[in-house]
Amino acid sequence: MIWQANHRTDKEKGDPKIGGHPAGCASSLHIMGALHLLVKSGFDHIANKPHASPTDHAYNYLLDNLLKSDLSKLSLDEANQAMHGLRKFTNGDEYVFQSYHSAYDPDQHNFFPSGSVGIPPVEAGYMALAYRYASEHGYDVPKDAHFWAVCGDSEFREGSMYEAVPDFSEREIGNLTWILDYNRQSLDGHRLVNNAILGGTDADRVERTMAANGWEVIQVRHGGKREALFAKKEGEAFKNFLEKELTDYDLQALLLVHDLKLLKDTLAKDYPSLKKFLTATADQDVYEALRDFGGHDMMSLAKAMMKSKESKRKPTIIIAHTLKGWGLKAAAQQGNHSSLPHEDEVEELRAKQGITGNTLYARFDDKSVEGKFLSARGEKIYADIKAQNALKAKNQDYFLTKLAEFGDMPSSLEINTKMTSYPHTQWMLGQLTAKLTRISNTSLNESELKAGQKALTDNEKPFKLPGELFISMAPDVGTSTNLNPAMDGKIFGAQEVQDIEAELGVKDGKLPDLVPGEDVTDRFLRFEIAEGNVMSCVGAFGKMRDIVGVPIIPLMTVYDFFLKRALDQYFYNLYWKSSFICVGTPSGVTLSPEGAQHGWKSDVQIPNQITWEPYFCQELDWIMVDAIRRHVLNDNAGRSGVLLRLVTRGAEQKDFTKYLSKQARFKVGLEGKLSRAEFPVAGAVNEEEVAAMSEAEMFAVVREDVLKGAYFLIDYRGYAGYEPGDNVINIFAMGALVAEAMKASEALLARGIYANVIVVTSSDLLTGIQAHENDYHYLRNELGINADLYLKKAEEISTGDLITVAGRRVPVVSVHDGEAGLLDNLGSIIGVRQECLAVRKHSKCGRPSEIFKYHHLDDASIVEACGKVLSETALEKVMVSEQALGEANQASHKAAHWTDLWPSATHSQKH
Repeated sequence: MIWQANHRTDKEKGDPKIGGHPAGCASSLHIMGALHLLVKSGFDHIANKPHASPTDHAYNYLLDNLLKSDLSKLSLDEANQAMHGLRKFTNGDEYVFQSYHSAYDPDQHNFFPSGSVGIPPVEAGYMALAYRYASEHGYDVPKDAHFWAVCGDSEFREGSMYEAVPDFSEREIGNLTWILDYNRQSLDGHRLVNNAILGGTDADRVERTMAANGWEVIQVRHGGKREALFAKKEGEAFKNFLEKELTDYDLQALLLVHDLKLLKDTLAKDYPSLKKFLTATADQDVYEALRDFGGHDMMSLAKAMMKSKESKRKPTIIIAHTLKGWGLKAAAQQGNHSSLPHEDEVEELRAKQGITGNTLYARFDDKSVEGKFLSARGEKIYADIKAQNALKAKNQDYFLTKLAEFGDMPSSLEINTKMTSYPHTQWMLGQLTAKLTRISNTSLNESELKAGQKALTDNEKPFKLPGELFISMAPDVGTSTNLNPAMDGKIFGAQEVQDIEAELGVKDGKLPDLVPGEDVTDRFLRFEIAEGNVMSCVGAFGKMRDIVGVPIIPLMTVYDFFLKRALDQYFYNLYWKSSFICVGTPSGVTLSPEGAQHGWKSDVQIPNQITWEPYFCQELDWIMVDAIRRHVLNDNAGRSGVLLRLVTRGAEQKDFTKYLSKQARFKVGLEGKLSRAEFPVAGAVNEEEVAAMSEAEMFAVVREDVLKGAYFLIDYRGYAGYEPGDNVINIFAMGALVAEAMKASEALLARGIYANVIVVTSSDLLTGIQAHENDYHYLRNELGINADLYLKKAEEISTGDLITVAGRRVPVVSVHDGEAGLLDNLGSIIGVRQECLAVRKHSKCGRPSEIFKYHHLDDASIVEACGKVLSETALEKVMVSEQALGEANQASHKAAHWTDLWPSATHSQKH
């Protein structure tokens, strides 16, 4: 496959090399053979190291398990086409394989995407946990599914894997087996480890490390030839030499020696303990035994794999000793990672398999022993695949039917914020998760209610099933991100802990009860400070909907700054199209007292992500409910990864209704133009004297806008004196900075400028990837933000044939807490001048008002930015001729600077 992919005839000039990893595939050949041919079921899941994915494709080709999306099998011609299509682009009219395991492959069933080393093995562990969680909560998932992960020995140094190692053992993930393809080589060449300090080879270190972390360890060092020699006289010395004396680097060097006499003489000279053994052993036997690794003994591997399944409480690691490049001329060579075989070697391999002519791929004859075995084995796996798909369909029908019992899901969880002083969005998160927790643990049968429990209201009943499906988790920040009610006495965990605090009478009832259990009411996963683990876990749980039809709704919280610690896992989740909610809170420099390092908010734009940053608590309510509804109804394609960015700065919630009720569109029976009571305009109506719609009516309209990405909070359209192109500006504010934008708008109105405030709830929907997909339709057409040119006569020139006019558009100022890239493309999208106020330097400690001023995000800075873009817009000129520019004798004009029109003490000089 790899050779053919690199020798296509349609190569274009400048194309990069196709590449591939034959040596890495050969290293894993027998490991994957044991899995595919002897051990795995169609319910098992596999994470293979990226470089060995062609090995899986080859086995699935032989097993006739290359499948279409409807699970029908590819024809032989289509299968051959796929084998020819490794790393080939397709428009969907032919089957191909991606470079690494992918959902686009025709054998993708229960394979984890494998493009990023160190992450798929962790996903396998948390998928195993998700299966157990689902089963313990009464949901139907495949029984006895096992989770396998093959990784390279260099990959095993990835921090993501070591972060997960103690977690999997503590959670007693017994149906997880990692297989270490221990070939002693990495991408750059031979692995050189410090044997003296590590106390042996890296395999020895791994064994001790994993055993110390509660894992079962199985070493598969030796093949049958070695075992036979061990049984002979002096054979124990040879075994001791291989296991205790020989370093990995020395072994790699010896594997490159093909002169039998030189090999034997070198061993005799350097290892005197082997002299008797070498004297009694033929040169050829010594040569073959040296490279007879257990990782290429399929039966030994299968035995070890079956042994690993016996452990029900401990995960297992199998250290399979292998030869990188097994069976190839590049075996054990220093630079063999990406080396390709020559055509003569390919021909030699074809000849050994009896493949003739132009055929590159061939299955065994159906009537041969091999063909019959492969057919029977393939059909057994295929039956499991279809059974899992049938279970998924059954689960999907069950949940959709169950969800419909109480009608459509309401748009809100109806959290009352009116009695709370200056609540913040992180507080609201706690209220929403607490209510879901209460609803999930309240019986619909009122006769079963516990003392103090209230019956569910009609609005709450539709949330009963989503509440039961809801699970939350955090990397040791559950209490500090307001998840206390979801945690209290509801920790899901296998670890048996005697509640000694309660027995001694010293338990603090005001703090969350963190003693774990596995009751159906336990729906919180507690973690140490391990952001990568939690991100992988939330992705695995979020994938249960697509794999087995159980739409578990996972939510994780993480301090927004530390989202970067798990960015690789986050990308993996989005690429994998997992459906989950990640809450970055608190976020940005708004968490000002905590200081500089935690304040940087990155502009994360990745396909399949939708980012929300609400200001009012009611916005978060709508957003959360919408995300839950879309998840359970499988209605979130292209946006299944939800990122909520929240803050701990309180906001006056009454401002929401206060400013909405001032808008002309929400006035009842309005005739004429409006004016603000503080600034009356002749002939206009005082807006306070015109009744507004009810809050519920206004919210019904605004909710739709919130969920589309932005809405007008302050809107002066319909006000007297409102002159676009003269005294109108649009302020786009996101998150905590909405408060500053409101103050700036009021200050500007006092100066005769109508500053609309558009609250951005989702930069992705307004200006990001999702917006780009529909050419920013909502921004341009539904919000009505455009680059219309408003012409006003400026001065006459000569006979009047030519006049100069001020061509003014409505400029934009954006303000948000984070990197500029979150909103700095608004002006270019619309086609107007924009000033983007964002965080462009490291922060300090202080209260929000001080920090906002330090970063020029405060209301005064917004006012200045508005003055700047209004003035710059006013300086634009358009030349118009009555004779269609036929006689354009343009007059010269002095170039002006915007500060001439908006003087400020802060401008000491003009640029």
